[in-house]
Amino acid sequence: MNGLVALTIIMVVYAAGDMVATKTKAIISMLFVASVVFAIGFWNGLPGTIFADSQLQTFASVTVGLLLVHMGTTIKVKELLAEWKTVVLVLASTIAICLGVYFIGGLVVEKAMALMAAPIVGGGVVAFLVMSEALKDAGENVIVFGSIVLVMQGVIGFPIASFLCKKEALRLRSAFRDGSLKMLDDSAVADGNAAKKTILPQVPEKYNGPNFMIAKLAIVACIAQWLSGLTAGKVNMLVICLILGVIFRAIGFLDEGSLTKANGFTFVIGAVLTNVFASLANTTPSQLVSMIGPLVIIFVVGLAICAIVAILVGKLLGESWYMSFALGVTALFGFPGTLIVPTEVANAVGESEEEVEMLKKHLVPKMIIAGMVSVSVVSVVFAGIMAAWA
Repeated sequence: MNGLVALTIIMVVYAAGDMVATKTKAIISMLFVASVVFAIGFWNGLPGTIFADSQLQTFASVTVGLLLVHMGTTIKVKELLAEWKTVVLVLASTIAICLGVYFIGGLVVEKAMALMAAPIVGGGVVAFLVMSEALKDAGENVIVFGSIVLVMQGVIGFPIASFLCKKEALRLRSAFRDGSLKMLDDSAVADGNAAKKTILPQVPEKYNGPNFMIAKLAIVACIAQWLSGLTAGKVNMLVICLILGVIFRAIGFLDEGSLTKANGFTFVIGAVLTNVFASLANTTPSQLVSMIGPLVIIFVVGLAICAIVAILVGKLLGESWYMSFALGVTALFGFPGTLIVPTEVANAVGESEEEVEMLKKHLVPKMIIAGMVSVSVVSVVFAGIMAAWA
């Protein structure tokens, strides 16, 4: 297929997916819509080479490291420390999801499928990329199963998180009205616009343009690739990219959200996602139907383990079981869902501006931090560990 035509078709599908996601307030994700459209397209004559023809897969292969470094720059260590209870709870529940899906789910479904799905249920796209590379010799069925798990996460996770957050919001509203709960004080929160001290001197803003930001991301990604090489690939390069992103942001070499500031995030993530959809080119409707059983088992096991561990740890930390389970479930969708769900719940449950504001202050920070820990940190690191089990 002509490269420009291939690129155009892909971007049109992405655009349609974004529109549906916006209309449904992200309950139906762009990933889900695009997967359905591409699968139907492949069954009706769409060339399976469309992603390679568009050159997006080649582009993704050299920019995925930049994406992971960028993700590292968005992780705010001070916020993680401030919400340490949330971090501990989500750390425990996400690890439990990964181990539970693999060891318990693997007793019922094919072991390779369980291994593929484990860190994906506990995270997202990056976990899929790591595991699909590690299990590329396990067969096309395994990769396809991983992509289905990935696209179904939000569909399953959103309504559960919304229900739990609403229950928690009603509890908080009742406590607020009887005076046992006070409005959180923002004075303890550092001003985000305040100057931050860094180890390295800052480049003047007039020189710190998009090309400069991307160059710095590329340099850090190269360092990660070199360090991974020193371990003979035993420590996954993408995991190192994430860690170095946090470090180099902290010392002042990288900007927070570098790829977004450089106007490159949308195109890079669009290219990386082609690796998720590419496996659908060789699937058939009957093949997908045959995966419904394993899919149900994987999610039932994952959610059950998540509920048990999150609620138990939450009880020790003084969280309600509603909030504890909601924080654990963020592993299934991450940001921006972790902002959308609590915000909509606060607006729906609060019956005054003061109540809405109180609910947002109690719910939003915890949910966002939870998603950051599960999707951006734990699942990526655990995928790197579990990749060695393949």
